[in-house]
Amino acid sequence: MVSSQSPSDRSLTQALRQVVERGFGLEDLQPALAERNPGLPVACLDPRLIPIPLLVSPQSWAPQHSGIDEKALLQAHPDLIGATTLVSSGRLTQIVHGEACLYADLPPIHLQAYLDGLRPAAKKELQRQKACALEHLATLGWKRFRHRRALGKDLDRYQPEPDAAMQTAHSPNNPLPLVLVVLQTEPRPANNAASTLDGNTTDKNTVGWNHVIHGHLDDLNSVWSALPSSNEALVSFCHGDDRLAPQAPLLLSRAAEASPKAELFSSDETLQWSADPTQPPGNRQNRVSALPWRLLTRGCIGGLVTIRLNRLHQLELPKQRLCLHNLILDLSLQVSAQRHTCEHLSQALLSRKITTNPAVPEVASPKDRLVFSESQCQESLSICRKRGAHFLTTGGVITAHPKWSGCHQVHWTPPGNTLVSILIPFRDSAALTKVCVESIRRCAGTIPYELILIDNGSTSPDTLTWLAQQRIQSNVTVLRLDCDFNYAQIHNFARPYCQGTHLLLLNNDIEVRSENILQRLLDPFAVRHTVAVGARLRYPNNNIQHHGVVLIQGERRCVLEPGKHLSELNTIDMFTPLGVQEEWIAATAACLMLRTADFDQIGGFDEQLAVVFNDVDLCLRLRQLEGSVVVTPFVDIIHHESVSRGKDQSGEALARHQRESGYLRHKHAGLFETGDPLFSHNLHPHSNRFQPKDPAPQSSGRVKPQQISRWKQRGWKSNNNRPLIVMAHFDPSNRLRPDLLKLLESYAQFGDVVLVSASPGLRWHWNTLRKLKRCCRAILIRRNEGYDFGSWMAALNWLKRDIDNIDQLILTNDSFWGPITPLDDLFQRLKASGADVIGLTDDQMYAPHLQSAFLAFQKPVIQSDAFQSFWNQLELWPRKRDLIKKYEVGLPICLQKAGFKTESLYTQHANGNILHTAWKELIEVKNFPFLKVSLLRDNPMHQEIDAWEQVISERNPVLAAQIRSQLQPPKS
Repeated sequence: MVSSQSPSDRSLTQALRQVVERGFGLEDLQPALAERNPGLPVACLDPRLIPIPLLVSPQSWAPQHSGIDEKALLQAHPDLIGATTLVSSGRLTQIVHGEACLYADLPPIHLQAYLDGLRPAAKKELQRQKACALEHLATLGWKRFRHRRALGKDLDRYQPEPDAAMQTAHSPNNPLPLVLVVLQTEPRPANNAASTLDGNTTDKNTVGWNHVIHGHLDDLNSVWSALPSSNEALVSFCHGDDRLAPQAPLLLSRAAEASPKAELFSSDETLQWSADPTQPPGNRQNRVSALPWRLLTRGCIGGLVTIRLNRLHQLELPKQRLCLHNLILDLSLQVSAQRHTCEHLSQALLSRKITTNPAVPEVASPKDRLVFSESQCQESLSICRKRGAHFLTTGGVITAHPKWSGCHQVHWTPPGNTLVSILIPFRDSAALTKVCVESIRRCAGTIPYELILIDNGSTSPDTLTWLAQQRIQSNVTVLRLDCDFNYAQIHNFARPYCQGTHLLLLNNDIEVRSENILQRLLDPFAVRHTVAVGARLRYPNNNIQHHGVVLIQGERRCVLEPGKHLSELNTIDMFTPLGVQEEWIAATAACLMLRTADFDQIGGFDEQLAVVFNDVDLCLRLRQLEGSVVVTPFVDIIHHESVSRGKDQSGEALARHQRESGYLRHKHAGLFETGDPLFSHNLHPHSNRFQPKDPAPQSSGRVKPQQISRWKQRGWKSNNNRPLIVMAHFDPSNRLRPDLLKLLESYAQFGDVVLVSASPGLRWHWNTLRKLKRCCRAILIRRNEGYDFGSWMAALNWLKRDIDNIDQLILTNDSFWGPITPLDDLFQRLKASGADVIGLTDDQMYAPHLQSAFLAFQKPVIQSDAFQSFWNQLELWPRKRDLIKKYEVGLPICLQKAGFKTESLYTQHANGNILHTAWKELIEVKNFPFLKVSLLRDNPMHQEIDAWEQVISERNPVLAAQIRSQLQPPKS
C-alpha cells in the first residue's frame, strides 16, 4: 500500500521517531512543528508527550486515532463541543501540562512528569507499543490505574489506601467536649446566621461531635458567638465539602488527653482529586506539626485543624475570610507566635475537596496549583505579613512566591555592618578552586565579603603559584594547615581568622551561577530564629544534588536527601518542599551560611567527624539553640560533588564513613530513636520524591521447629556450672566445614555444646556425625526455616527442661572462622561482665543493638516472660532484612525494655558491619578470636584483606591453612 503522506510529512515523521529513540534533536524540529501546530505551545511539541500523527498532520488527526476514549473524554469535559475540539479548545494543552485530567477517573499530571515516574513494567509497555505519554495514559495507563496496578511513582499515590491506625483508637478517660465548625465559602443568604446542631444529626461528618456550628466565611462573628461559653472544649474546623473520618472525634480526644500542653492539633488528609464524586480520594498529604517557617512560606497546615477553646478565646478572631485555608493560617500563626505546642495526628482525618476548599498540598498536581483566586492569594499574603511580623527581624519582608499561588518568599535587608567570611578549603586542584573563587567574585553582588582560602597541604606548583597571586588581593586571607583531611578541624582552625558577621562554608567544587548570591543566602535570616541557610545544589548534568537532609529512623541509612537526582522540572514542581524556602533538620555544608556568633556559641565543628556528617551534626546542634535550618531553591549553584575528595564507596573510606555514621547516631541517639520531627513517619525512608511508605510486611506464619532427627548424649544433664552453647549451622551442600569441628571442641571446654543444623542432608554424613558427638551434648537436624533464629527456637523448645537448670545460655552460629586464639580471654570477659545480655559486637544501624552472631543470656533473662514470649512468637518474613529488623535488632531492644542491661564486649557504638570494616584491629588490638566468613568469601564492602593470612597464621597456622583451602575454587 502506498503511504498517503507527502514526502515532507514522511521525512518529519522519521525525524520525530529518531527523537523518541535517541532522546535529542527536538530543538531543530520545533520551528517546523510550531508552524504546523499554531494551537499548541512549543513545550507541547514533543513526540514523547503527544502523538507523532498529531504533530505532523494536526488537521487530519482525531483523538480516537491515538486510542483516546471519546466517551470518557467528553464525560470528563462536558464543555467540549466534541472530541475533535480537544486541540482547538486548548484543553489538550491543559491535559499535557497537568492542569486538567484526561478522564474523570485519571488524576491530572504533567505528561513529562508522567514519563519520568513510570514504573518499570509500565515503561516497558510504553516502549513496546512505541507510544507517547498521552497514548499510554489514555489506554494502558488508564487500565492499570483503574485496576490499581503499579503505574507511576506519582500517580500511584492517588490510589486509596487503608489507614490501619483508624481501627486502634480507644476511648479517652476524660474526653473534652468536641465542637465542629463547618464553614462555607459561597455568599450567605439573608438572615442565615451561624446555626448550632447537636450530635444527633444524620450528617456523617457530624457524628460523634457534641456541638456542630454551621457558618460562613464572610460572617465569622456569628460563628465565634455560637461557640460554647465553657473554655474546656476542642474546636475543629472543616469546609462544608470536606469529608471527615468516622473516628476523627475519638482520635482527637485521645490526642488531646495524651498531649495536655498542646494547644493546636492538625492531621494528615487526602484530596478529592476527581470531579466525579464516586471516585475515592487519594494523594494523601503526609504532614507534621505546624512550624512557623513552613506556615509563612507555604501555609503548611492541613487536615482537620483543632484548637483548644480557651486558647481560641485568647486569639484575635477575624470577622471574615475568603477561604478556610486563610482562616486556619491566621489562627495557626497566632498560636505559633505565642510559642504554644502544636501536635500532629498522622491519620488522615479529613478528605479535602481542593477546588472549593483550596490549600497548598505537600505534593500537588499543576491543577492543584491553580485553586486559589487572586484575592485569596492577596489575603494570604496580608495575613503572613501581619502575623509574620512577630517572627521577622529588622529588615525582613514577605512577598508572594514567584510561581505558586498561596506560597511566599522572605527577603532581608541586612544591617550595614554585615560582612560574609567565605571559607574555602582545598588541597591542590587549583583549576577547580579557581572556578569556585571566580564564580564568587562574579556573582557575590553588593554584600561585602572576604575570602578565607584554607590550603590543606597543597604541593602542586600550579596551586602554589595561584595562591601567591591571591595573597595580594585586599579581601583574601590564605591559610595553610598541613594535616590529614579533616573538614571539621580545617574550619575550626580558620575561624579565628574570620572577621565577618556571617560565615559561608563553601566547598572548592562549588560553582555559583546566581547573581547576588550572598543576598539570596542571607534572605532567610529575615526570620529571627533562622540559624543556618543552605542552598539547592545541582550536579553538572542538572540533577538535584542537595535540597535538605532528613534523619532516617530504624534503617541502614541514617540520612535521606529528598529530591536528590531528580532533574525533570515538572516532576520537581510537584513537591512543594522543593520549591520554597523550606525548613529541614539539616543541610550540607558544601554551601552553608550561618552567623559567626552561633558557630562560636556551639563550639564550631565536632572534629570527631572528620569527613562526613560533620555538617549534619553542626545543624543539629544549631537547632538546639531553638533555631531553624533553611534551604533556599532561589539559587543556581553547581556542585561538582567529591571531585576533589572522591566517594566513600569501598575500603577504608567506606569504613570511616560507617564509623562517623555510628558516631552521629550515638551522639544524637534521642533524635534517631524518635525520628525526624520535620518529616512525616508515613513517608518512605528511601524515596527521593515523598512517596508513601510501603505497606508493612506480612509474615507468612509462625516458625515451626521442623525437626528431622535429634540426638542427646546418654546421661547428660545440664547444670548451672557450665553455660549451654547452642550453635546454629547451615550449609547448602549439607556439609560441615572442617574448622567448625575445632571451634565446637573449643566451645566444649567452657560449656555444653548443642549443634542445630538446618542442612537436612547432614544426617547422612556418618563420619561427620561421629566426630560431632565427641564434642556435642546434643545434635538437632531440621529443615531450614526462619534462618538462625528458627534453629535457636527449635533447640530452645526441645531443651526446655535442660534450660531450666542453667545460669547462662549462649546462642551463636557458624558465620565465624575460629578460634584464632584460645577462647580463655573471651570467656573470662563473659564471666567479668555484669550485664544481663552480652554480645561480642554492637551496631547502631536500624537501632542500637547487639549483633546476633554470639549472644549470652544470664539466668534472669532466660526465665523472663519477655525472653519466652519472643521465642514463642517467632514468625516467617518475606525478606532477610525484615527478619534482621524484627529479631537481630528486636531481641536486644525487647530485653532492654524489659529492664535488662546489655553490653558489647569488643566494640562500643559501632555502626555497620564492624566485623568487616575493623577486622584487623579487632584481632590485633582487642584479641578478638574470630574472623567473619563473609569477609573473605564475599568482601561486600571491598575492604583491604590482603593481610588476612599473615594475621591468622601468626596466631593459628592450622586455621589459616583451613581457611586457605576453603577459599580455593573447586577443581573442575
